[in-house]
Amino acid sequence: MGIGDQTQGKSLLLTLTEPSRMDWRFKDRFGLSEKTLDCRQLAVNEVLKWKGETEPLRVFLNAFDCTHSGLKLRRSAPELGAGWQLDMQQELDAERIRRKIIETFCREGYCLIYYQAYHASFLKYWHAHDVEHWSLVIGCDEGGITLADEAGAPDFFRGHIGFVPWAVIFDSWQLMSAGGIATVTGGSDRGDWDIEFLSLVRQSVNHMRGGGLACLHSFVQAVSGAPLDELIPSLEQLEFDIHYFRKLRELWQLAVQQSVVPGRFMQPEWVEELFYVCKCWSLIMGVVMKWKRQPERDYRLKLVDYLHQTWRNEQRLFESMASLPGL
Repeated sequence: MGIGDQTQGKSLLLTLTEPSRMDWRFKDRFGLSEKTLDCRQLAVNEVLKWKGETEPLRVFLNAFDCTHSGLKLRRSAPELGAGWQLDMQQELDAERIRRKIIETFCREGYCLIYYQAYHASFLKYWHAHDVEHWSLVIGCDEGGITLADEAGAPDFFRGHIGFVPWAVIFDSWQLMSAGGIATVTGGSDRGDWDIEFLSLVRQSVNHMRGGGLACLHSFVQAVSGAPLDELIPSLEQLEFDIHYFRKLRELWQLAVQQSVVPGRFMQPEWVEELFYVCKCWSLIMGVVMKWKRQPERDYRLKLVDYLHQTWRNEQRLFESMASLPGL
């Protein structure tokens, strides 16, 4: 069971703008929120629910990995599972993107757009974070587009819903070197979940024990050794990166809590280590946010201590995963 009936006769716009319906800060009926999903997944999740998907955690659960560059902590962009795919079309021309958004919205009832957040003046990330960002188009007319987005700027958004004039889209898109539109396809070709889950575990163990944990340790060393006059101005980026990095761990913990993990793989050793890993990343976030509010203070020792402890817990997590049956 995975696909139900599409929302009876309702457009995605009407579905998302029902009273108290649209706030990604809070869990939906599947327990999903901005704590567990990134911008791409949040947008896709609304489309999937509108299409009748009843097992979204299977769709969004991804394998763990880790890379870093200096003080920047990274993981791979998420992929979709359970037979769902993104049909992506790159479009950098500011005139053509308008036409493609309108055509796609009229045909599908929605349109996903992806672009560089740094150049998008309608986002809070404008001139702050140079990352790929995704928004969900839920309305479209001659004046502009209605977007669902968790990072909308207050000048354009009220909560998670906003209206952006075409002129603003045009001015932003002219600066893009990457961007386009996408739709969600598939969903009918679902494999055996036990096999798929075991594959995610195997990929996670191979990625993390084959270099990911070393990258995480190198990141900890970079934070430990960075001069304060470099580290303190980087706190906002550090908060952004760590928040993104830990989402996948929170998603796996949600899968445990919701009994989405197949029963034969619910071994207490890795489940307990996952709980501690999530707790550790939460403590790290708390220190970074506190330091950002009090830049005159020096919280480096506490931050580095938490990071070292988290790295050790991550080691134990993937050691425990490696002992699961079938690996």
